[in-house]
Amino acid sequence: MAKTASDDKTGRVAWGKRLIAKVTCPNCWHQFVPEDVLFVGKHPDLPDDPVLTGNEIIRFPPTRFTVKGEALDPRGVPSSDIACPRCHLQISEALLEVPPLFVSMIGSPASGKSYLLTTMTWQLRSLLPRAGLAFSDADPIANSPIHEYEHTLFLNPQRDRPTEIRKTDPDDPRLYKMAAVDGVPIRFPLPLQFLVWPTPEHPSYAMAYRVGRVIVLYDNSGEDFRPGMEDVRSAAIQHLARSAILFMLLDPTQEPRLREFCRADDPQLTQGLRPGTDAAAVTLRQETILKEAAVRMRRYLGVSQTQRFRKPLVVIVPKFDILEGLSGISIKGEPYSGLNDGDTGPVRLKVADVEWASAVLRKVLQQYCPEFVATAESLSEIVTYIPVSSFGRSPEFVRGGNQSFYGIRPRDIRPQWVTVPLLYCMSKWGQLVLASTDRRQ
Repeated sequence: MAKTASDDKTGRVAWGKRLIAKVTCPNCWHQFVPEDVLFVGKHPDLPDDPVLTGNEIIRFPPTRFTVKGEALDPRGVPSSDIACPRCHLQISEALLEVPPLFVSMIGSPASGKSYLLTTMTWQLRSLLPRAGLAFSDADPIANSPIHEYEHTLFLNPQRDRPTEIRKTDPDDPRLYKMAAVDGVPIRFPLPLQFLVWPTPEHPSYAMAYRVGRVIVLYDNSGEDFRPGMEDVRSAAIQHLARSAILFMLLDPTQEPRLREFCRADDPQLTQGLRPGTDAAAVTLRQETILKEAAVRMRRYLGVSQTQRFRKPLVVIVPKFDILEGLSGISIKGEPYSGLNDGDTGPVRLKVADVEWASAVLRKVLQQYCPEFVATAESLSEIVTYIPVSSFGRSPEFVRGGNQSFYGIRPRDIRPQWVTVPLLYCMSKWGQLVLASTDRRQ
């Protein structure tokens, strides 16, 4: 039963919220009871916080409240922004009420992680309401990078002009923050956070608190996953050990044995992975990225380096539009019922179609990339293979003055299957009642 202000006999005002027993900070993964949460000071004359760098205002334990439940900072200014008691980084208020679902995305540089996240979140905003689920920003400030990317690709007024989203930079202060934990400065990733919540049309609306989740997604720089990049001052990829779901991107343009089956006119093959690089060079074998992630994850958890995990691993093959002829799999149609005008009922994922595509794709990868499949299946007992395309077509090589890049015209973007990896996992293991009862014969 949720407390109200009159319920608290200690003299402190309690929120009228249904708080969960343990809160997990999405920045440093510290677990704490809701009563230990700190608030963010608001008065401009308050001192800088001793734990954070970058002139962040002080965090404080609340002792006085307004009648609305807002904490009063040491200068008497109301504040509703909250922070973790360990790392002092700001967290979403929704995490006090809704359990998180951590999702880690692994991939080499230039594999397309940020493009996949952007097209996925953009499509989920319109797709999930048709399935009886609201999909919204749990923390609009933390999600500001994805808002910028969505605007660049989907809300850009210059729809005929090729554009790109900026490369994920390991030093970007909007993606990483420093906090002195136990006196040691540590670099933490800032996650994307989305609230998934049933609407009255959802079959589990009456059990919304059991079904709703805060989806926490991590978009690391590809360089963070390179072997030998681990640093005691960085916790950039420790989310691998906390995540319930792992996504691994296997970029066909970086895999020598798949490159020959890719469409030859793609600029990533003719010009290099990035403009100005050697078109024939592949910078890193991608199974080494996955092996390094597995080694670190087992080390963080203190388990044997031979132990397999029960957490799902989804191998995502991006840029599949240039590889489609190899496998016989088509991703031109989305694997959902209820999307077409003649369909009745809510949108549901055709799980059997996804699993059929996974089985076919696994056979292809086992033939051409057997060591990658072996690495994936030695990490997890539950491995699924899903093809996607963030653009639905190849980018263009754009040269202008001293700048060159691979761009896409916003009017040409046609994402394919980008929502499937997340919704497949949530349909199978997330209690969201999103799976179709249809079965492929």
